[in-house]
Amino acid sequence: MRQIFAAIVTALLLSLVLGGASTPNEAPQADASATVKTAMAATGSVSSGLAADLRLGHPTTACTNPEAKFNPAVFPANIGVVTSVDGQRWTVPAPVQEGLLAMDLYNDCNGRGDNRDYASQLRTVVIDEDGVEVTGFIFADNYFELWVNGRFIARDAIAMTPFNSSVVRFKAKYPMTYAIKGVDWETHQGIGMEYDSFNVGDAGLIAYFSDGNGTSAAWRAETFYIAPLDNPSCVRTTGGRDSSFCSQGVRPACAQKDPKTCKAVHFPIPADWTSPHFDDSRWPQAILWLASEVTNQPAYTRYVKVFGDAEFIWTRNLHLDNLVLARYTAKGPRK
Repeated sequence: MRQIFAAIVTALLLSLVLGGASTPNEAPQADASATVKTAMAATGSVSSGLAADLRLGHPTTACTNPEAKFNPAVFPANIGVVTSVDGQRWTVPAPVQEGLLAMDLYNDCNGRGDNRDYASQLRTVVIDEDGVEVTGFIFADNYFELWVNGRFIARDAIAMTPFNSSVVRFKAKYPMTYAIKGVDWETHQGIGMEYDSFNVGDAGLIAYFSDGNGTSAAWRAETFYIAPLDNPSCVRTTGGRDSSFCSQGVRPACAQKDPKTCKAVHFPIPADWTSPHFDDSRWPQAILWLASEVTNQPAYTRYVKVFGDAEFIWTRNLHLDNLVLARYTAKGPRK
């Protein structure tokens, strides 16, 4: 009995050190082991199982190109809601911003692949009339939304697959704060897995702007939804959230036994995270990944040159970190 009591006290003290104890109205735990797992998730909220209240999360619901290759399970791209043990409700895989779909650079779902006429098809989002006109190229696995100086610019034309790449154009003054939401979409909402095989997906994004700025280690990136997890205590929160200690197998143990038992950890998205005034100094620097670690898809490989010296970024875990926010403030052009 003393050992169980000591384990609970240790877990609670650890949660305070890492950034906060469990929520007061959290559901009672079945045993000391469960208390330890929840406490070690620190400021995150733990959910278990599949989402409810599924609804359409993206307007692209089918491919019009009969030659497109994709898993039929990707359509429709739904979002849902899970309720964590502390009673909070979370939209998974991410809350989405309705608005302009980015122009295609490459899209073989609702196009024939290469879009050679993208420049003439672009709409310029004007933030500042006396600003600098900038064109941006973006590839995300799977989905992105872009803001500049707090203004929504565009979102990915495809939520999941077939893989596409995008181009945007806007007019703004320096300093320019780029804010990108990256989402590794899922077909089993709430547990971070995809397809009938319940595979763990992977992620990554790259962006290059015509003023010479692009994704690099100078960006900040933080994760807000981590799944699937057998044991939430594997997520560390000191010095930025880190799920790299968690299992990264194609099928975690919970998926092999009963996917509905897989867990996820959620963190609240700051309301003003796209604002130039938001303080991202506590977010860790973005982690760089090789292109070969992220994708071999023609949506990127055919356009390597347009991405200049930009690099693929994400957080420490390409497989489990499903919702990542990334930011960078450019003081001026790099050219």
